[in-house]
Amino acid sequence: MAVHIQPVSRTVSSPAACLDGYSWMNDNKGYSPCLTVAYVEDYVQPILNSGYSYSLPNSSTANACYCSWSSYNLMMACTLCQGTNNSAVWEWPQWTSGCATNLSWTQEYFPSGLVLAGDASIPYWAITNPSSWTYATFNIPDASSLYQKNTSSVTPSVSPSPSSSSSSTSTPSSNSVNVGAIVGGTIGALGALSLLAVGAYLVYRRHVYNKGVYASVINQQPFIDRGDGAATRMTHNRFPSGSSNFSQSFGSPVLYGQSLTPSQYGTVYSPQPQVAYPSLQGPFSPPSRPVTSLHTTPSRQQNDAIPMI
Repeated sequence: MAVHIQPVSRTVSSPAACLDGYSWMNDNKGYSPCLTVAYVEDYVQPILNSGYSYSLPNSSTANACYCSWSSYNLMMACTLCQGTNNSAVWEWPQWTSGCATNLSWTQEYFPSGLVLAGDASIPYWAITNPSSWTYATFNIPDASSLYQKNTSSVTPSVSPSPSSSSSSTSTPSSNSVNVGAIVGGTIGALGALSLLAVGAYLVYRRHVYNKGVYASVINQQPFIDRGDGAATRMTHNRFPSGSSNFSQSFGSPVLYGQSLTPSQYGTVYSPQPQVAYPSLQGPFSPPSRPVTSLHTTPSRQQNDAIPMI
């Protein structure tokens, strides 16, 4: 059965010492966790013999320093670095059960408004909330992993608090997240603008293409001269479908002008003056001739065609 050793209040010192291989647990002054916890609790930290463990806080010994995160973490580190087995390590809930007098003492890594004596400091891994350890119990692997991420030590100020400590250590991460968000947002905005530009260009190209096709169709329709200096474009429905009747009624016009080549198709031109003489059907009476004789002869049926002049 393990015997609990209660630290004795006297000058800060620590006969307990860590074995080789645990120097990473020291603070920035080279103090071992056994000496550092003596500064935190203001006690002499005795050597822990095999089969023993350090005592839990109780109604008579509990105080703001003893119940703090750093006190638990440093004392359990001092237990393991002396070569004892894990059975001598207390779980955090067991530790806090002795601080029922004031559970707010278990919410800080070190009491607010207090400072450590001398030039001692607390390693970064020791200010961790013990609830975050695996199974809420201090262990070497978790603590070593934190040390690899941050090897610094913390010196409690006049009014430190867990939140201020946490915010000070997480500021670089927060800044990096903010920078990443800004860069990501900028890249996303540029990508969206690029897509809009490409879409606008495609719409413009389609508009130009449709306009070109329409102009090409219009330019392929021929022009005729109306005789008054203006040109009219001919379309397929300009003449009636019964073109033969149209020709019989009005005759076939004879146009004098230059012909269009395929390369000039659709070009407006002004042909030479032209005259059309339609063939007239039906009776026709020519004008009377002047009388040159007193004798007259019966009139004959005239030809229907008008002589060409």
